[in-house]
Amino acid sequence: MIMGVAQYRSAYRSGRLDPETVVADHIAYAKEVQGKVNAISEINPSAIEEARMSARRYAAGAPLGPFDGIPVVVKDSYCVTGMRRWHGSAIHDGDPVSEFDSEPIARLKESGAIVIAKTTMPDMGMLASGLSSQFGIVRNPWNTAMSPGGSSAGAGASLAMGLGAVGLGTDIAGSVRLPAGHCGLAGIKPTQGRIAYSPASTMRSSGVLGRTVSDVIEGLMVVGRQAGSDPYCLPGSFTPVAFETVLQRMPRVGILLDMGYGIEPEPQVAAAVVDAAKRLERAGFDVRSVALDLTEADFANADMVFKAHAVSEIRASRHPDSVLPEVARWCEGAEGISMADYNDALDGLIATVSRIEKATDGCDFLICPTIPFLGFPAGTPGPGDDRMPLHHTQFTAWFNQTGQPAAVYRETQDASTGLPVDVQIVGRRFDDAGVLAVARYLEGTRGEVPAFPVIEEEVPDYEL
Repeated sequence: MIMGVAQYRSAYRSGRLDPETVVADHIAYAKEVQGKVNAISEINPSAIEEARMSARRYAAGAPLGPFDGIPVVVKDSYCVTGMRRWHGSAIHDGDPVSEFDSEPIARLKESGAIVIAKTTMPDMGMLASGLSSQFGIVRNPWNTAMSPGGSSAGAGASLAMGLGAVGLGTDIAGSVRLPAGHCGLAGIKPTQGRIAYSPASTMRSSGVLGRTVSDVIEGLMVVGRQAGSDPYCLPGSFTPVAFETVLQRMPRVGILLDMGYGIEPEPQVAAAVVDAAKRLERAGFDVRSVALDLTEADFANADMVFKAHAVSEIRASRHPDSVLPEVARWCEGAEGISMADYNDALDGLIATVSRIEKATDGCDFLICPTIPFLGFPAGTPGPGDDRMPLHHTQFTAWFNQTGQPAAVYRETQDASTGLPVDVQIVGRRFDDAGVLAVARYLEGTRGEVPAFPVIEEEVPDYEL
């Protein structure tokens, strides 16, 4: 069995497994994962020693926390002490190594987690695919001709192949949820500020990925805490709730299949959303259809803000000409954006958020696609026009702007392509626990889905 957080913790406490063996097995397997899908940017040189210390703590009956000895993978966007940070791009040197841990990494380590590896990502996280000027093409383990999504591309591909129990990504337009969707994982972009992270942002959020919603909940319990270094973070910490508690609220759910612009959901994707909504209705939810009237002009405002973000990092780098050509083409013209035009775009985003909030005010939850289609080739920045590589993120990107929590889980598998189909649950701000409770219920009531595409003879697989 490919194990999750609770299974590892139980095996360590009983002495049936020890962290040193598990981490050594994962490091060996990371090399196999790298060879198949190009998901690893660097293996943690301290992992074995950290695992040895964890094993000693378990032997003494004094584990550091609920994640002691748990193998995790983290996106290259994070700083991890003793490891290089490229942020996915050859515009950076990746050297010297980081001398501190980003806040979510620090929370993991405080709980005893072992970072196995940092994972690959596209340049600056500015693509919803796995193309990188530093790392090359990241591939989807379900079908290596296809993309794993992005920008937490390597984290998604690694977990789908059985490497690590959970992963950390970042999400500015869907970068946790999109690779989760392409790779058949669960994941959450929490309420903005639920996971402390600096430099502080009103748009970019840290997020958790896992093979099950339960593992995502475990991860958010560890990293979903306030920190003084992030002035925008929320007070307190994340605490899960039972599905029955959510049901007592008599919740209202909106089925959202039309954002007003963008790619129309393919029939298989729309059917997965409707099937999930029907199960919620049978459970006692008040289910209704909703639609948004967003336009290409709304997307253009978001696109301008994303481009400005990318251009700022490119021109501050040591090797700006080394940026991925697809990102360079996307950014053409953005260098000369006036402050007034940029401010207009920000004002436009705020106005769009207000319209979204008004249109969905009667819903406690929204249920919608994660990705409106089944996939696209690994060597491309996305489907369609590469001048608008984030255009297909219409069901994910706006919930970064509203700050709402959004979780995804694998609902089904497409019979014709063999690719997974994830469904997204969006909740009111601060209701991360409710969103994850609903996602876990839907995951538990779905039909049978295929096992993850691991390398059977190599994956760490323990008979307990």
